[in-house]
Amino acid sequence: MNKKTKRFVTRWIGFISFRFFAFISAKIPLRGSYFIGSIIGKLFNLPVTRYRKVALESLAIAFPEKSINERRQIAKESIAIIIQGGLELLYFYRNTQRLTDVRIEGREYLDAALKSNKGVVGVTAHFGNFPLMLLKLAKEGYSVNTLLRPMRDPKAGDYVYNLCKGAGIGTIFSYPRRKVVNGTIRALRDNEIVLIQMDQNFGTGGVWVDFFGKLAATPIGPIVFALRTDAAILPIYIVREGVGKHCIKILPLQPLEKTDNRDETILLNAMKITKIIEGWIKAHPSQWAWIHHRWKSRPSEKVKDIRFKVQKV
Repeated sequence: MNKKTKRFVTRWIGFISFRFFAFISAKIPLRGSYFIGSIIGKLFNLPVTRYRKVALESLAIAFPEKSINERRQIAKESIAIIIQGGLELLYFYRNTQRLTDVRIEGREYLDAALKSNKGVVGVTAHFGNFPLMLLKLAKEGYSVNTLLRPMRDPKAGDYVYNLCKGAGIGTIFSYPRRKVVNGTIRALRDNEIVLIQMDQNFGTGGVWVDFFGKLAATPIGPIVFALRTDAAILPIYIVREGVGKHCIKILPLQPLEKTDNRDETILLNAMKITKIIEGWIKAHPSQWAWIHHRWKSRPSEKVKDIRFKVQKV
């Protein structure tokens, strides 16, 4: 089987599996979805899988003081939560009446920020059931958008896009660059909410800030958009509290720390927001997605020489 055929078969199987789980998740109780998710999660936690390996490597960086058994347990729970979250989300899309089990703390901060009529940049992370947070906010009547990477499989991508559209969630694709910039600015100028995850490895395009004691390449989009539009920046995240029960936590407005140098302003605020996200992870370590290479990229000597590109630690 050549590469092209193998890719086609893999995507076809993935799409059929996705539609199958979408169907059964809408029909069975949430506890059933959690049980299925835990079984699939155990498969992803086998010693031979790269997901487990990446998770344990990342946990060793973030929590060197924890024992290997403690880190293994966090990795196990984290991977299971990711799988369960996907099944759970499909359930909520079909059973929106159950969204009453998703509560919101700090809603007053969001409402106050929207009164400025300049939009809100919701800074968040791959934490908890992030898509469920979008669904809840949309169903509460907020004009909410998310940056979404186009999926490699067009069929799966169209299915996810139509789910979001049907739920009232705006989608801004993360590339090409001009489209994401124009789409985000347009949404903010229409006084809408744009939720942006700010916790993934960002190569050389962002800045390097301290994250759990080690420099991490960090995206700067939320800060740049806020500077361009004068939109408010609010940290927002979601925490699972039980079977089907979640809490969306909205933090107070984070005023931008501004200096005479734009690059310094960006770096200072990236440092501040990253520390906020780090706090969420320390409080609920199993609810963060440890399976991505957060510290994969390293700053070159050339990058280190660029002013305000790398935090001095």
